[in-house]
Amino acid sequence: MEYRNLGRTGLKVSRLVFGGLHLGEGLSEDEAADVIAAARHSGVNTFFTADVYGDGAAEEALGKHIGPWRDDAVLIIKAGYRVGTPQAPLSREELNATHGDGVLDHAALWRKGITPTSRGLSRKHLTQALEASLRRLGTDYIDVYAPHFWDYETPIEETLETLEGFVRAGKVRYLGVSQTAPWQLYRALWASDKLGVSRYECVQTRFNILERGALNEYLPAARVAGVSVLAHQSLAGDLLTGRFTRDSAKPTGLGSLQRYMDMYWTESTFAFLDRFQAVTQAAGRTMGELAQAWVLDQEPVTALLVGPRSPETLAPQVAAATRPLTDEERAAVNALLTGGGQSA
Repeated sequence: MEYRNLGRTGLKVSRLVFGGLHLGEGLSEDEAADVIAAARHSGVNTFFTADVYGDGAAEEALGKHIGPWRDDAVLIIKAGYRVGTPQAPLSREELNATHGDGVLDHAALWRKGITPTSRGLSRKHLTQALEASLRRLGTDYIDVYAPHFWDYETPIEETLETLEGFVRAGKVRYLGVSQTAPWQLYRALWASDKLGVSRYECVQTRFNILERGALNEYLPAARVAGVSVLAHQSLAGDLLTGRFTRDSAKPTGLGSLQRYMDMYWTESTFAFLDRFQAVTQAAGRTMGELAQAWVLDQEPVTALLVGPRSPETLAPQVAAATRPLTDEERAAVNALLTGGGQSA
């Protein structure tokens, strides 16, 4: 396994970052133990999850399984969303209806039993969130703490000063961020420089061989800033594994995986996969392995965020991280992409 520095720090992270939602919603305790052990055996030293995944169960599971070797692991934890189920939960439709330009209708949420301070990047919510995460993880520090989204209702200065307090208290070592636009990342970097506080050293963004828009804006912006990109959904909801064809029945009941799969389940995707399969066969690789190796070949992608459910599904991801693209493979994939794809 190869290791890279996170942003402009000396922290070494593996090119695969293991974790995600399924630790709290889809794996038994034994299954989680097996795949985490396989990841560690493969050289993965970096693990991630979010406080909201499984209403905190993902943090509990991860903390339990890495507890005996906690100091050998790098933990990336995201926070900001509301954790827990209220007395009167919102439906997805109701929740979507409360959004407007990134601002929530807190009066409507209050009527559903959801308080205005139950989410966001305010000092109050982040402080509560950090303490709750530390308890669930069974640790006294988090290596990389990352806001889960851009909060339009809280000044970025308040968020950054709060996070700096966590760093100075020894409860957090480094900072990252997720779900931000390039201008938001730069707004945060400017503010941290102005305030003289710790900055975001990594950013999570969706990026795969079907969805390549990040090549034109996000990756160049992060490269100039010296910020590591952690690529999310590098297998496009598992469509890039080759498990599904245009003749397959569209799967249901896969939780978060279904949501991402829906984005790509189009005829143009399957037409691209037909051409991509020929390239992978010539390279002697699986589709998933070559797709993820291509993502890791793009600077400044430091690592892939992956969520394998078994040692068997982890294996091709390890191969992608430990077997970089050859010049011939790079040329073949680039020739395919310049001939057309999903998004450029």
